[in-house]
Amino acid sequence: MSTLSALAHVQAMESMQAVPLTEFRHRHLSGRPLVIIPLAMAGEAGAPLAAMVGSAKRNGTLLVVAQPRNRDQRFAFTADLGRIVMDYIHSFRQDRRGEGERSRYTDAPQILVPTPGGVKALADLGRMCRFRATSGPYAVPDVVPEFGMWLTFLVDRAEQAGTSTLLPVTTMLTEHWATGQSTLEDQNLASLMAWIAPPSGLSVEQAMTDAENPDVCPPAGPATSPEFDNRDLAPAIRKFDTARTLGDPHALAAAESDLRELIAGQIQPTWRMVWQAISLLRSVPEAPRTAKRFEGDCKAFTDYSDYQDSDGLPQRKRDTAIGAARRLSWLERALSEFESDMAFDDRFVLADRRSAGEAFAGTVVEAEPGRTVTTDKNRRVPRPLVTVHTEDPLRLAADTKLISPTLPAGRKATIVSVLPDGDTTRVTVEITGGMGRGRVPKPGSVPELGQYVAYLPDPGWRPAPQFPASDATPWTHSGADESDTGSAEPEDAAAEEWGNED
Repeated sequence: MSTLSALAHVQAMESMQAVPLTEFRHRHLSGRPLVIIPLAMAGEAGAPLAAMVGSAKRNGTLLVVAQPRNRDQRFAFTADLGRIVMDYIHSFRQDRRGEGERSRYTDAPQILVPTPGGVKALADLGRMCRFRATSGPYAVPDVVPEFGMWLTFLVDRAEQAGTSTLLPVTTMLTEHWATGQSTLEDQNLASLMAWIAPPSGLSVEQAMTDAENPDVCPPAGPATSPEFDNRDLAPAIRKFDTARTLGDPHALAAAESDLRELIAGQIQPTWRMVWQAISLLRSVPEAPRTAKRFEGDCKAFTDYSDYQDSDGLPQRKRDTAIGAARRLSWLERALSEFESDMAFDDRFVLADRRSAGEAFAGTVVEAEPGRTVTTDKNRRVPRPLVTVHTEDPLRLAADTKLISPTLPAGRKATIVSVLPDGDTTRVTVEITGGMGRGRVPKPGSVPELGQYVAYLPDPGWRPAPQFPASDATPWTHSGADESDTGSAEPEDAAAEEWGNED
């Protein structure tokens, strides 16, 4: 945590009110998101209990598994949920523009869950569903494996920084607001909302007390509270099991109705709170570069849609060694680009990075606007030098490539030297881009004496790493992939050797 972030959390604690961390919202928020609130029994992560799903506050659908340990009922529930989600996903596969490799859908689905635990619950559900067979002794409805593969795709995308196809609401809230509680406590949606927008008539302290009471604010999933399971849920499930064993249709209908009502009381408060959080997030203006990142989501959505249309196989259970290395490189680059975009768009984020020594700003005190150098092709090109006097602590070294949020787009530079000057620092940078094609820089393209400028590292300058071909896995890593055996059910073997990365 940087100095400014820590200060914001201290201010929130002193004022007992959330403090904005950013000027903009750096995540795309769809005009028609699909909210899913998954629920499982405490200690039974692989046994879904219920889900509430819908694309508007007033049209939520509650799905309940009366006996979560019953395989047939679990997959019947999964099929019902899958049909709703797949109808939503397919609704975005209508408007497509462009030709050839540039052809893509103009919009992409967005699924919102209350907390990161909801993403984990969907990951477990996708893993449970994507290898199921639609024929044979373990047959499931056709929608189940398709639903599982799409869930896995969305969960994989959610790991990439800056994407917006699957997001926990608490993550979006904590990116914009600082509270006076710990990072772990910020994952409690009710507690987080108590800091940002406490219920009318309640202080933050009172709202937080209610948030910690599972009888007032039931957990936002994916697990129910153990007290609720022991006191209410277990007797209701036993009542349902007894009625089913006796074969009494009236008693069975009554038991199922009681169970639905019981679970509705647990899940509906979270449903209302998620939509309240969405309204709060809509009130925050969207950052300029968010739209460009969402184009990447649309491209990924298009590519995976085309893959599914070509009878694509399910994702492998574990990445190969080379696939894992590629994935890690991809995630690191995405994180670097997202952090850079946030600082480029948002002066609050830029100030935060400056306080950590990861960016700097100051006044130009020296300039050589007419400086030129000779390239390897014996061509003279302009390479002006400017020296910036800054009071920021600086951790950037020479040769770091830079971009500037205070100069027109395309103005790139490279650090030449960093020299301490008492309690301040003099940073000399070489202007390398954005000056036009002539031997003389365009007017206004080089910072002038006395001009205030800011710079941060350019995330795009690093060369892409080179990895071996998928059939050239080093012998030190090949054994781990070959031992990946898969699930216990027979139909899993068909997908065992397939991989979506390599």
